[in-house]
Parts: sequence; C-alpha cells; structure tokens
Amino acid sequence: MALCVRRLVLAATLAAAVALLLCTSSAPVVRAAGTADFTAAQRTNTLKVLQAFGSAIPVLGEKWTGDDFCSWELVKCGSSGVNVSFHLSLAAGTRPEMPVGVDYTTVMMKVLDVSQMGLGLSGTLPEMPVGVDYKHVMIRSLQCYVMGELVGTLPASWSRLQGLNSLSFWSCGVSGTLPASWSSMKSLSSLWMQYCPSVTGTLPPEWASMPRLEMLRLRHLPLRSRLPPEWGSMRSLTILNLEGTQVYGSLPPRWSGMSNVWLLELQNCDLSGSLPPEWAAMPKLLRVDLNGNQFCGCVPDSWAQKVSLLVNIEDEHKGRDCRLGSDCRTTAAPQTTTTTTVKPPTTTTTTTRPPTTTTTTTKPPITEPPTAPPTTELPTTTTASPTVTPTPAPETECEVDGW
Repeated sequence: MALCVRRLVLAATLAAAVALLLCTSSAPVVRAAGTADFTAAQRTNTLKVLQAFGSAIPVLGEKWTGDDFCSWELVKCGSSGVNVSFHLSLAAGTRPEMPVGVDYTTVMMKVLDVSQMGLGLSGTLPEMPVGVDYKHVMIRSLQCYVMGELVGTLPASWSRLQGLNSLSFWSCGVSGTLPASWSSMKSLSSLWMQYCPSVTGTLPPEWASMPRLEMLRLRHLPLRSRLPPEWGSMRSLTILNLEGTQVYGSLPPRWSGMSNVWLLELQNCDLSGSLPPEWAAMPKLLRVDLNGNQFCGCVPDSWAQKVSLLVNIEDEHKGRDCRLGSDCRTTAAPQTTTTTTVKPPTTTTTTTRPPTTTTTTTKPPITEPPTAPPTTELPTTTTASPTVTPTPAPETECEVDGW
C-alpha cells in the first residue's frame, strides 16, 4: 500500500498540476480545525508526507517548519482532511521520494494543488505498479499545465486508477500514443489534452467503452487518424473537441448514436467527403464546427431542418444554391445538369463535278481528332467539296477540391 501511494503522489507531483483525493475505505472522516483534532497516527503520517514535499522543493522547506502543519502557509485543514495549494510560480525542485514506513491509509491529504508551479518542477511519469489493490486509494484528478520539463510516455498502467474522474495535460512535454488501455478508467468523465506536440498516433477505438466519459478534448495534437466509428456508442459523451489535429477521412454515420452529445468541434483538421445526413438523429446536438476541412457537397436537408442546430462551415456548403452541388465525386458541365453525347449517323457528301471524282466524309464530329483530317487532292474545278465542321464535345465532368 505504501508503494502504491508513493507512486501516485509522485505522479501527481511530476505532473505539476495535480488535484489528488487520497481517500481510503478505512480512513475515518473527521472534523478538524487544527492539527490537534486529528488522531496521533493521522498527524504523524500526514506530517511525514508533507515533509517529503518540503525536502524536495526548497521554497516549501523554508516555509514549513515545526509539527503543526495546519498552521503552515498554503496548508488548510478542513472537516474532511488537509488541502494543500502551492501556487508558487517560481518554485523549483525535484520529484519527492515518499517516505517508507508510512501508513498511507491515515494520511489525511485530500487535495494537493500545484497547478501554478510553472516550469520549475521536472521529472518523468511513473508507471502504476501491479499487485496493488487500487480501490483503497482514490485519485480524483490529475492535471498538468505548462510543464515542458515533464517528460515521458503516457503510462498505459494509469488505467488501474479506477477512481480517476479528470485527467488533463496542457502544454506538457509528455510523448507517445494515446493508450488504448485507458478505456478501463470506468470513472473518467473528463479527458483534456492539448498543445502536447510529442503525443502522436491514432484515436483508440477502445475508448468507446468508457461508460462515464462526458468531455473529450484532444486539441492541437499531431494525431494522424481516422475517426473511429466505434465512438458512436459513447452514450455519455456531451462534448468532443478534436480541433487542430490531423484526423482525416469522412465523418462516420455511426456517430449518430451519440445520444447526449451537444457540441462537436472538428474544425481545422483534414476531414473530407460528404456530411452524413444521419447526424441529424443526434437528439441533443446544438453545434457542429467544421471549418477548415476538405468537405464536398452541401449541408444535408436533415441538418437544415433542425432549427436548434448551428453548423459552422464555409458558405459554399450552405443554402439552397450551394454551388458545390449534392454529388461529391462529379460536377455537372457548365450551364447544364446533364450532358449526353449521341453519336451522329455517318454523313456522306458526294461531289459530281468532275463526273469521275467522288469524295466521301465519314468521320462523325464528336470523334474528330484535334489535327486536320487528311484530304483527297481533286482535279481543278470551280466547285469545292462541302466542308463538315466538327462540333466540339461538351464537357462531361469537373474537378472538385479533394478529389
């Protein structure tokens, strides 16, 4: 158990913007206004953990002296435990080593917020060890904001954090792909990751099995992926933001199964194809942002009939006179909607002067080659053979951007 919590607190510290809720089934809920209101075990073990942070981060060590941690600056003792909010923009230090021999079930630290520690804290993201019963340690939120010194791949083993509600990375130095195993986070309701240039790979179809995921924001990441049709089974999802990623391909009609989504932000990606009429079946959909892609065709009538739906897309895709037409693969020839080429019958022209010379023209106008046809030299005569002028073939297709 000590190893479990040691690693968890370490991960939170390295993330630099962490809200930890270390709750256990065996830790009693107390009402405390000061250190004296905790039990002896709670005072001793909570003090050891806080002192570990003070040893790793010098500016905290200077502030935190003595045994009465409830009187320390940045520490607040409340009715259900201890809240710590560092908010030290210039703080620097290393990752703390959590003390051994601590009964972490009596550590009363409820919230640890170091979201304003800036670029001073460095380290790597640790793996969650196997063989630990994580139901006794409930981490509610892990957040990393503007921590370029925080490195390492996104740990697949974090999927063991069954109590995690919120996970955020913003302008961090983390790398690797999005772990498919995170689909095991059954309590996760918010996943926010943006401006992390080393996070690559694809969107895991397995994430569709997250039963409580409500907000998924993956913004400005170099992800190169199609949109997983499996995500259409995300019944709890309300907001999906993939702005500025490199997702490509068409919009999956199966996403119409997102019964609670109200906002889809898919602007400035590499999406293409037509807009699926099936999406009109999303009962709560209020806004779709699609600007900056390679779509063809027009906004479907089924979308236009939803008076509450706001569609942000280029004007060329809107309105009854949508100039791109309804077909994404071909466009009509100018000034006509249908062009049919009928091969004319063979035309024969006969010249009777002089009586012994005959010239016959058999090539139809539509198949006339671009060069002048061969001619037959005739004797001198005052009457020239009639000339058949080829009729240019009408255009039958036009290019559409993206095809």
